[in-house]
Amino acid sequence: ADIKSREIAALSFGARLTVVDTQGRFAALADGSFVPAMHISPVATQSTDIALTAEAFLGTPYLWGGNSGFGIDCSGLVQLALHAAGRTCPRDSDLQAREWQDVGNRPLARGDLVFWDGHVGLLLDANTLIHANAHHMAVAIEPLATARERIAQMEFGDVTTIRRP
Repeated sequence: ADIKSREIAALSFGARLTVVDTQGRFAALADGSFVPAMHISPVATQSTDIALTAEAFLGTPYLWGGNSGFGIDCSGLVQLALHAAGRTCPRDSDLQAREWQDVGNRPLARGDLVFWDGHVGLLLDANTLIHANAHHMAVAIEPLATARERIAQMEFGDVTTIRRP
């Protein structure tokens, strides 16, 4: 239990650990290793703000099919954020696009999901999107209008639906 100890393993977001003791600021694990206690939380702890969870992945490299801090794609980011809130979520954006009710004429809100044909992003507010994307090759935040214009010119076309999980 020393901040100067060398790294012996990598843990991804949502990794399940068995904590057997605490030593100062460290949690002792069943295998004899230690993790800074501030980096873990009880399994029963759930985030209610999926946008805040998504923001924790800002800068994470884009990886098609990825769903961890080592590499993540658009639907993986949405799935991890919803799982952290204790919510079920399909893996792929086409399945996610059918999962919840369309926003319709209601004002856009934090946590709404914006779908294109083959892509999804999550709103931080009515005008700001966070998404894992190949343009930035990372999880990035940008104005919704900017993303919408660029993505419409690419293979995904215009927004197909906006859903509220």
